[in-house]
Amino acid sequence: MGWRPTCLTALLLVLSYAGAEAIQPVKSLYTALDISQCEPVPGDRSGAARLCAGLPGYPVYVAEGRRGTYLSVGPDANKRQAARQTLRAFNTLFDKRGQRSTIEWRFVVRDAQPVPYATIVRYFTESPAGAGEVLVVTRVTDRETCHVAYVDALANLDAIVLARKLADTIARQETCPLEPAVQGAAGRSPM
Repeated sequence: MGWRPTCLTALLLVLSYAGAEAIQPVKSLYTALDISQCEPVPGDRSGAARLCAGLPGYPVYVAEGRRGTYLSVGPDANKRQAARQTLRAFNTLFDKRGQRSTIEWRFVVRDAQPVPYATIVRYFTESPAGAGEVLVVTRVTDRETCHVAYVDALANLDAIVLARKLADTIARQETCPLEPAVQGAAGRSPM
């Protein structure tokens, strides 16, 4: 009977060691998006599209359209789904004070390099009913980037906590949806 607790202890040690190796802590990095530091996209006739620095291997594509801003990341970012997605309400990445925004990258480390699986970006929105702020959660893979969720930053007390949770679950584990879902409380910010 003395072997059972010993075997059980050994088994638990092996399982906890294997589990610790398999689980990587989720981390965030922040990069500034400063349009004045971005380069025009080659071949863009409108002059409204720019390529900006992001994480290594993940450049940032930003374009201005009639409704607002389009943002995508990764190799060939301008060809990914996110490059064609924006909120329905008029929007911009920049508040009234400047031309600088922040991208939060949710990532894991693989081969000593950050490998992003999601971004969170604050969009400033406007409609005849008023102004607002929306956190856009985007799924990032080596082949695709797409909007997965919208969080009304004014209607949710801990909007960034909710956005990070969505990034770590929906964006990380699910495929790109046909339409991004509004998550949490809504109604304060035009979307």
